[in-house]
Amino acid sequence: MPSKCKVACGALLALLLALVAPAHAAPIEAEGVAAIANGGLARARQLAIKDALEQLGLRTGARVDVAAGAGTRGAYESSRVQPAYDFDRYTVLREWQSGPMLHVRVAVKEEEARPSGSVNLGYKKKIVVTPFHVRRSPQLDDVDDIATRLPQELLRRLTGTGKFLGKSSPYVISPGSSGPGADTAAVRRLASMHESQFVISGEIVDASPFEKPAFYGLVDRKARRIEIEFFVHDGLTGVLLARRTASVEQVGTQRVGRDKPFGSASFAATPFGGAILRALDEGIAGIMTDLAPLPFMAKVVQVQGERIFIDAGSTASVTPGDQLVVYRVDPRQQVYGADPRVPLGTVETPVGTIGIVQVQPGFAIGTMTPASAAKQVSAGDMVRFDVAVAPGR
Repeated sequence: MPSKCKVACGALLALLLALVAPAHAAPIEAEGVAAIANGGLARARQLAIKDALEQLGLRTGARVDVAAGAGTRGAYESSRVQPAYDFDRYTVLREWQSGPMLHVRVAVKEEEARPSGSVNLGYKKKIVVTPFHVRRSPQLDDVDDIATRLPQELLRRLTGTGKFLGKSSPYVISPGSSGPGADTAAVRRLASMHESQFVISGEIVDASPFEKPAFYGLVDRKARRIEIEFFVHDGLTGVLLARRTASVEQVGTQRVGRDKPFGSASFAATPFGGAILRALDEGIAGIMTDLAPLPFMAKVVQVQGERIFIDAGSTASVTPGDQLVVYRVDPRQQVYGADPRVPLGTVETPVGTIGIVQVQPGFAIGTMTPASAAKQVSAGDMVRFDVAVAPGR
């Protein structure tokens, strides 16, 4: 028989191992439900999984967004409850139908929850940047071709983040008297020409010198400001998605010199050149914030039987096993708000889910679920990533 000392030592060792061993909580489960409607089974499955994941996110933690104010009839408040956490990975345990409803039961691991809104799916969104309009050209006669060099530097810095694939366009989108132009058709043509999801344009509004009070207003010092507006348009509809203004003032030497290439070290070393680059960085930060929550989108370019070709591949971080939803967009069914000249968007009809099976640098090939849905897909249809249909990994 083992001695009492050996038994005690063994028990102590087992206890220590239990304390240092990583603890893995059991998966938590939820059941999502969705109606099987015009989008078919694939769309219902997507919505049911999304419903289940939202329930699990709420169970893990909830966030309440509240807006309050006061009117002539007293105070009012509106609110919405949202999951505080999301799940990128999940396992489908069971799926069944009951009448017109589809039920899907999924399981997740709580330790894999991430704060809601912090999604980084890794897809690179396609952008095209146009030359910027210069409102007062004589103000910038000391800067090297700022109308084209600034947007080129913007494109270089955006693509350098690893979140975008970018192209440069030679065509200017002229802004109107109070902001970006309302020619949505021109925006759509540019996006189609450069196969881009978003179009970024802008205007250099002001680069004027002025006198800035210094030393408690006892003297005035020469200064100069740079004010730039950045416009982000949706390439599919031409609609303006975001508008950002960056303004920086610089006291000191005002002129840059056309002998200093835009964005170069010599350019940045001048006080006003540095101010221009700080304004550019401010605009880039705003653009990235505006585009971060928008879904990755690509276009169907060919259909060969059951094989669907899309215009995004490994350079856009598309990988085999990815699942995306195919939508048919009818440009004739545009939705308008108060302004009958500017559409709010275009009506989309889900066709089915495409699973990526082969990837090349510039394109990818997928098959449809259900397979019969491939007959309904045409070149020009859109594919979009939705967190709810992300495969568990």
